[in-house]
Amino acid sequence: MNKDTIKINYEKVGDAVNTVTTLNDALDTGMGNINTYKSALDSDDIFMGPVADASMEKFDEIIKSITTAIDNFKTISSYLEQARSNYETADEKSKELFLSINDKGALEITEGLAATPYVNPNASQTEVDFINRVLPVALELYDKYGILPSLTIAQACKESAFGTAYVGNNYYGIKATKGWEGKTVNARTGEQTPAGKTYHINADFRAYDSLEDSVRDYGEVLSQDFYHKVREAKDYKEAAHAVKAAGYATGVNYDNSLINDYIEPYNLNQWDPK
Repeated sequence: MNKDTIKINYEKVGDAVNTVTTLNDALDTGMGNINTYKSALDSDDIFMGPVADASMEKFDEIIKSITTAIDNFKTISSYLEQARSNYETADEKSKELFLSINDKGALEITEGLAATPYVNPNASQTEVDFINRVLPVALELYDKYGILPSLTIAQACKESAFGTAYVGNNYYGIKATKGWEGKTVNARTGEQTPAGKTYHINADFRAYDSLEDSVRDYGEVLSQDFYHKVREAKDYKEAAHAVKAAGYATGVNYDNSLINDYIEPYNLNQWDPK
């Protein structure tokens, strides 16, 4: 259960509390009216005799039943109020946990998709640590844009060599194209022709304050219209082919490399929705 579900649930409990409170108020009003009628019957000036005595007994029974009902509603209301309080507390705790884990770069809970820390005995500690750093934000991008976590993580791993080769906290090799108003850094980079011939150029790249900022801006880039097939992809293979077809990179085998060198051997699709 994520924090948004918790919030919805405790709001529903709150509605139930309000309903019970309204019923309780109505019973209290009814009790007041019955006591008024009982007092009138009990007055010697108004009514006397066996019929009045029988009526008084019936009123006593009704009052007893209503009193029991009121007590029960109060108990129910108390339980519901406690449940709402518990939901609210759980909601706040989930937010705190999410934020604290983000700050540490570790992982236990995120919004939307559930996740567990990445473990791979066949991967190096550097690789494992890097994947765990990218993972929380990758899940965030899936919730926001529909970009599969496997693709987000795989591209970060490929473009930055698992966080060991990057400039300006740019882990996705995103160039500072026209319209970019943020920081930049100039660096030498390799490109490929359609025939597969490699050449090098100097280019301006976007620069960020942190890895998280880099991942989120990657999500912003892929939120553009010409990447819609990436966001609509039903599995990692379709997503990898779509990001290559949309012109993300010039590498001839860029899409196959994402699949065969990163997603499948590192089991990065384990967080994709099944």
